[in-house]
Amino acid sequence: MYFKRIETEGLAHYSYIIGDESEMMIIDPRRDIEIYLDHARSKSMVIKGIFETHRNEDIVSGAAELSAATGAPVFISAFEELGHTYGTPIYEQNFPFGTMNIRSLHTSGHTRGHLSYVLEKEGKPYMLFCGDALFYGDVGRTDFYGESALEEMTGLLYDSIFEKILPLGDDVLLFPAHGSGSACGGEIEERDFSSIGFERKYNPALQVKNREAFVKKHAYMRPFPPYFKKVEVLNVEGAEFLGEKMAILPVTAMEAARFKGTIIDIRSRSAFAGGHLPGSLFLRYDIIASHLGYMVETDTPLLLFAGDLSRKKLSLAYMTLLRMGYRDVRGFVGSDAQRTLETNGVEIRSLEQISPKEYFAHIDDIFLLDVRKDDELSDDDPVGERLCVTLSTLATSLDAIPKGKKIIAVCKSGERATVAASYLNKMGFDAGIVRGGMLALKAQKM
Repeated sequence: MYFKRIETEGLAHYSYIIGDESEMMIIDPRRDIEIYLDHARSKSMVIKGIFETHRNEDIVSGAAELSAATGAPVFISAFEELGHTYGTPIYEQNFPFGTMNIRSLHTSGHTRGHLSYVLEKEGKPYMLFCGDALFYGDVGRTDFYGESALEEMTGLLYDSIFEKILPLGDDVLLFPAHGSGSACGGEIEERDFSSIGFERKYNPALQVKNREAFVKKHAYMRPFPPYFKKVEVLNVEGAEFLGEKMAILPVTAMEAARFKGTIIDIRSRSAFAGGHLPGSLFLRYDIIASHLGYMVETDTPLLLFAGDLSRKKLSLAYMTLLRMGYRDVRGFVGSDAQRTLETNGVEIRSLEQISPKEYFAHIDDIFLLDVRKDDELSDDDPVGERLCVTLSTLATSLDAIPKGKKIIAVCKSGERATVAASYLNKMGFDAGIVRGGMLALKAQKM
């Protein structure tokens, strides 16, 4: 048997490769498919089937392109009609390959048609690929059909987990579609492996007495990044094929200065604070997936300000955008760009950073924006009046922020505050951050 989990950095997405004898199966492939073809070639295996657990909302699927490249069928759920232009609808049925078997299991809740796949070895359940039904330390969100369907969908998820997944056996290895950091869960734990038995005993989301308690605990609405809607469409209609290799092309610094779309500065926080093009949005290369979807529409022309970042980091940023459905990426600005801009008289702005001492000295004149999550807030935080808004709701909370006053953003240490300040400055506000964040404010007060 051959097994490989493919982790998509930034989006915390997992896809899986399973092979036996000369045949290979792929579960939930991401948009860029070269990695699956490489594994098939290196192991001299033929990809015979491509399985989707559900229509993903946060990452563009590569199933249709992988099917076109290999001739392998794509299997999708027959339990929900979404209008797919590709794929063969399936119910609960068997797919033998090599000496093994994949059995599809209808596990509704995250979506109505959600499927999980049981890998059977010698006729017994061995692994479960559970998509977004069950995570390590968490369960899938159930709010995609709106508030009116929350209790229904959460109840269906309970039925799927407690009546279909857990009875498979405690020794069955568990492989979800997402890891820690995904927007498709709330508190997904960061670990590499788990089993049904471990989750049954230690997963906090499953420690409930009955179905009613489960629904009460998990039936709630969560932030919905606008880019999810674009991804949903692409994952039904089929996204434009990327080809096996992708490349992002450089543009000159002066072309960047004249750019009319959105510039994403993917450098370090200190590099951005030291100098950036006006209107640039700070999103370090590895945090793009966490925040961009809440702030920028998917059809927006984008340019990456990369500076001296390695080609590997630039590639990660670029591929993250493509996997999220951002197709109009015009290029990147590389090393020496800032010096070129400065010597040509182009305006370069730095991010205002005030010290904790300065904050306390002018506390009455500052509008403090706290962008930490609710569970990070405390009545003992050494701040005056503040507005608490997370990055996921910042774009929809602009009316609550005064434009005629100095805005100072704060988070735990400064990264999220820098994202917030860059976005506010792009939207016409006058924003800066507290250097060192809440940690520094607390240290100053000690």
